[in-house]
Amino acid sequence: MATLEEVSVFLNSLAPAGQYSGVAVLKRQPLFDESIARISAILNDTDSRITFGQSEDIWRSISSVLSGLRTVKLSADEESSRRYSLIRAILTLSMNLLAAGPSVQESASPYLKDELFCVLADDECIKQSLSAPCLKTLVNLCASNDNLLDDVWAAFVNQFDEQTLIRILRGLDDDSYGPLLIFIAGSIRSSVDRSVGLLNSSGGPILLNSILDKIDTWMKNEGLNNFELAYSVFEGLIRHSYFPLMYETASDSVDIPSERQVTLMRLLDAYLTAKNTDRNQLDLAEFLYNSVFCECKPLVVQVMTKKIGNIATERLALFILDVLECVTSVISLSEDTKSFMVNINSVREFLDLLKRTADLVPRRTLKSGNPDSQIPSYEFPSLKQKLVGILGIIVQDNKKVQDQIRDCGGLPVILSQCNIDDCNPFIREYAVLCIKGLLDNNEENQAFVASLEVREAVTSDALQEAGYETQIIDGKVALKRKDRT
Repeated sequence: MATLEEVSVFLNSLAPAGQYSGVAVLKRQPLFDESIARISAILNDTDSRITFGQSEDIWRSISSVLSGLRTVKLSADEESSRRYSLIRAILTLSMNLLAAGPSVQESASPYLKDELFCVLADDECIKQSLSAPCLKTLVNLCASNDNLLDDVWAAFVNQFDEQTLIRILRGLDDDSYGPLLIFIAGSIRSSVDRSVGLLNSSGGPILLNSILDKIDTWMKNEGLNNFELAYSVFEGLIRHSYFPLMYETASDSVDIPSERQVTLMRLLDAYLTAKNTDRNQLDLAEFLYNSVFCECKPLVVQVMTKKIGNIATERLALFILDVLECVTSVISLSEDTKSFMVNINSVREFLDLLKRTADLVPRRTLKSGNPDSQIPSYEFPSLKQKLVGILGIIVQDNKKVQDQIRDCGGLPVILSQCNIDDCNPFIREYAVLCIKGLLDNNEENQAFVASLEVREAVTSDALQEAGYETQIIDGKVALKRKDRT
């Protein structure tokens, strides 16, 4: 195997200082083939990686080669092709040397970091699909090296102006996005500071939005790991409590919600569903209610009233369900979160939307239409079910909420949901549980429901499922809890 000195001389021969335009390796095919073979030989000698990688002379030479190859002016297509093949080979060499670990990374960083950024931003390098090997080299440059990663990360997220970064991202194919996602996920996973740096940087919002734009495509491609990597990026940011900031970043001036916000809410739903934790999410609960639900609620009512069936309506229908699913998750995490939602008066708003939906959206059964026909988006499939489910969670063992729902005229509405509805699967079961929570240890609610039962406003079997039955006391109908057998 070649010595350190021989490798240094060889690399320097590829990029003579000040006279790169006359480099012979790009002029003659045999010499080019020999150079590629020499690089391959270095790659195959794993024992020499640390020796070569710790040498600043080697990295100085590699930087010189990359800089020279990027800037040299060539006219012949053949020579240009060789240039980019040689850049790829040098990047691969760098990537392998850096795999030797921290001591090599420290030697390489002063020479390689800025040069890698230049390769990423070079239009011709982007066209020649050099972004992927460049990003892989960047990953290896600071892998498992937090001190170096802080420096490289801060430079990366602020390195490019908006147009340059957009141009770089547009030049990435799905395979090239993989190392970028690895770099981002690895950078923010263990560091709140780097998460803050991403969100507050000039390039952070552009990076995150570009990922959101591609997540649906990646999810359908089982041959890629990009979806899992992308999810890990947003999982890290959500874990550090930055969902509200990401949500605002994903907005646009046209649609409420935007396509990106729909995707982001779906990711939050997946995160909350997967986390078996008792951690309070008070800030997230407040944001979901005040800044998301209350903003979208008027739009939902407007769509149901006007029955506007279009793409935006479909987006809103999917979005509001994900929002309510996330609310369900956060109020299920702890009693503190549930109490918080009660104190901010969310019950009235959830109940109001349920009443409006019950009035504006007819119940569907097998008798009312073709069960195989698609339910239009303006009917908001499953919306009633989600709202009844949330109320059923909040009302449990809470006299204040029990009374509030009665005072707001909610008992008849919830009782009326104890029927099969093809548009809201399992709503009867959700309603029965909610009724049970409304009646437990609340004589006023029991008396109210008993009076409704006399007028046949609710079927007795639903009350029986909730654990109650009717009886005559002093000539009046009342409810009592069924004996448990």
